[in-house]
Amino acid sequence: MQVRFAEFSLTHIACLGLKQTMIDCNGRVLTVHGSADEVIPLEDAKEFAKIIPNHKLEIVEGADHCYTKHQSQLITNVMEFIKTVIVKNN
Repeated sequence: MQVRFAEFSLTHIACLGLKQTMIDCNGRVLTVHGSADEVIPLEDAKEFAKIIPNHKLEIVEGADHCYTKHQSQLITNVMEFIKTVIVKNN
């Protein structure tokens, strides 16, 4: 199993020409997004979730872009996702 972490928005995907690559992705994708993110709008995360197959969007209420006061929730979401992927792959 390969786990990769990336930060990008729909704008980045469009600029880099990665949209089709992401659509063709056959792995599972997790986006954890803060509802109070001041850098990447929540709507971008929701749109991203619509176009990527095998995608799970977790929204952390009140979290900013750096999860300043929500680090434990971020870690919990990522670890639960990884556990789920491991169970499904075994």
